[in-house]
Amino acid sequence: MIQAYGSYNAGLAISMNYGMERRRAHNFRSPNHHSKPNLSCMCNAYELGKRGGSFSPKIKASTIRELLSIDSFRLIRRTDKAPVINSAGDLVTMRWGFERKGLGPINNSRSDKLDSPMWKESFETRRCLIPVAAFYEWSGPKGQKRTHRFTSPNDGWFLMAGIWEDSETLGPCFSMITTQANSTVGKIHHRMPAILTDAEVDAYLAGDLRSFTPAPELLEVADAPNPLVKKKPPPAQGELF
Repeated sequence: MIQAYGSYNAGLAISMNYGMERRRAHNFRSPNHHSKPNLSCMCNAYELGKRGGSFSPKIKASTIRELLSIDSFRLIRRTDKAPVINSAGDLVTMRWGFERKGLGPINNSRSDKLDSPMWKESFETRRCLIPVAAFYEWSGPKGQKRTHRFTSPNDGWFLMAGIWEDSETLGPCFSMITTQANSTVGKIHHRMPAILTDAEVDAYLAGDLRSFTPAPELLEVADAPNPLVKKKPPPAQGELF
């Protein structure tokens, strides 16, 4: 059974809020143009947090209000539960990652593999939108990784193309579609999430949009603190007397 988003809010804060204040990227440096792009799995962490922006008329007003009410930093990783917009425009809760025996959670679906048995039925009949405030990628050698945070230039929400399935043991699960990276992301990674424009949302949910070419101007990137590193607690204050 798909859980409505409102009843999920409290649980998300406990299980996925790492106790960090929302971090803004700073001191941007362009990625090294001579380094090779990252060929590892992409988009394994994304952020929820306060955002504005416009929305497609397909998205219900109640869903927009729920998204705009998220005002604290929340990091979403594989197997976490997160808000997803279904084909009816409602905000519901799903687990990030399809589970496959021997493969574990699969959180990304390649756009060029959507006709394969693993993804075909979901792509044809169960599409969804994944609201994202920002997403992260890493570059550089082990031990010297740089963290890159991608956001919308207008400080709005990204809506990523997603698909979902209902698992007998895990409930509804979603996967994020990835496509060939544009020039903004390509310096860091060879693939990127399938970001939808407002004009593409209806066509995607209706099943008419089948290919994805996000424009470079849809996102910007800056260096950022690594959200996977937890802040160390301050030392305990000693006794005064």
